[in-house]
Amino acid sequence: MTYPSDALFDIETLINVAQAEEILLIGDCDANILSNYREQKAVLGQDCNVTHISSNDIDQLWELDARFGVAIAIDLFEHLDKTKGMQILARLRDVLSPQYCICLPINNGTWQLTDLFSFALSKVASYHADETEYALFKYNIADYKKTPDWLNSNNWANPNMWGKYWW
Repeated sequence: MTYPSDALFDIETLINVAQAEEILLIGDCDANILSNYREQKAVLGQDCNVTHISSNDIDQLWELDARFGVAIAIDLFEHLDKTKGMQILARLRDVLSPQYCICLPINNGTWQLTDLFSFALSKVASYHADETEYALFKYNIADYKKTPDWLNSNNWANPNMWGKYWW
């Protein structure tokens, strides 16, 4: 399946913002989509390691014990059933990376927007190619929920008053 070049550009932009040294690339895409980013890191004298897992080897995802700075899933979810895709999204979010992006066709009837929003993904952009609508989604734990002002030790924990008053 041919993904729009705009989607690949936006994925590279998200990676540049993340400035990750360890990248997990999942799907049947060419690993060279990250060549520009790797070249930029090399010019700066910084390491950039890419771990690539194709859709045929997706079970290797459960054997990984490393944590990646960013993960990218492209040309993956259209090759898997929805249950397996949901397991992958949960594994990415909970274990493998604090931020990731996925690109997938959304007008094929398999994935609904509500399915993706339920994983705290936010939609970045939509693309059209060959009568197929693609969408790019991202997840970043730092953007997920802001800490409210009232949630601090000044407002709920007062160790000096412990045991003095009972209500």
